[in-house]
Amino acid sequence: MLEPNDVMKVDDKDWEQFKKDAVRDELYYNGPGDLLDTPEGRAKFCRLNESSVFRKPDPDFPNSKIWVFNVKGQGMVIKKRSRVDPSLMEDIEYDADGKEISKSFEPA
Repeated sequence: MLEPNDVMKVDDKDWEQFKKDAVRDELYYNGPGDLLDTPEGRAKFCRLNESSVFRKPDPDFPNSKIWVFNVKGQGMVIKKRSRVDPSLMEDIEYDADGKEISKSFEPA
């Protein structure tokens, strides 16, 4: 299984092959409709991944990251640039079932 932080370890020369392999992995975030966009997907991500901080490139904002603060089997916080106001970061807390608990904003 692809580890979420593997994207940070890929050499430039291997990038195209990595992308082809990554899109076949259900935990790889590649934009809207992804595993992290549904309660069931977030619950699965939370259950399968260790307690850790994961980061991936944000497909909607080049040079920006999506951060996932996961507590295995208990919940997660997803932090990403706000789609409404790009000068803000959106922090959304989810329970173990992938349901939203709270949302807050901070300067980007």
